[in-house]
Amino acid sequence: MNILGIDTSAKTLNLAVVNDDEMVVDYRINTVERTHSALILPLLNSMLNLNGIKLKQIEGIAVSIGPGSFTGLRIGLSTAKGLSFALSIPIVGINTLESYAFRWMDLPGKLCPLIRARRGEYYFAVFNKKHNSLHIIKGYQCADWNKIKDELLRYDNKVFIFGCGLEDILKEEKVEKSKNIENIHFITSNKNIANAANIALIGEKKILENTYDDIYTLSPFYIKRPAAEIKKEKDDSKDI
Repeated sequence: MNILGIDTSAKTLNLAVVNDDEMVVDYRINTVERTHSALILPLLNSMLNLNGIKLKQIEGIAVSIGPGSFTGLRIGLSTAKGLSFALSIPIVGINTLESYAFRWMDLPGKLCPLIRARRGEYYFAVFNKKHNSLHIIKGYQCADWNKIKDELLRYDNKVFIFGCGLEDILKEEKVEKSKNIENIHFITSNKNIANAANIALIGEKKILENTYDDIYTLSPFYIKRPAAEIKKEKDDSKDI
């Protein structure tokens, strides 16, 4: 079945289509000064037309729900919900950190995906692989690199770390050739960003198992509250 994957969690807008556990097409564009909202539908239309796929042939949608860019996640999710409703097809929300870990799940050790947040902090989690599936052993959190490093150094076996913002950590640690600090191994790759294909692959499995989400209750996964909400709450309290 054709499953559309949507990832708007970072600056790179990424769309993909998978079918029967195989990637059909993977499109990505760096939004730079443009917004996800201005590009997502034209990019989708172009991707489908160039690959001879009709919109009605999409049988399910998997979308990143976070953590990540607050605005980007809302745009991706609202687009996915609109398509799901219009086409009467199932929708699945996929945690962005889980999809990052899914990409590297064959590595021989624990997996620590991370995503750059604000003010020198990172969203992260730690996963283990059991019976060909991912199991979370350190829940979704937000912390600075020193706290994350202290957590990872506690583990006896290898921990592989990867994701969006890793280059900042490498500069801070001055890690170049060996790409490791004791048991922490850094995975530097352009595959660390834009993850729609893996989101779609995870989503396809869930849809086939009939474990998709409710279009009306599916919402972004925020580890930290958006700054706009905090500001509004403060402004409202001043008016009381």
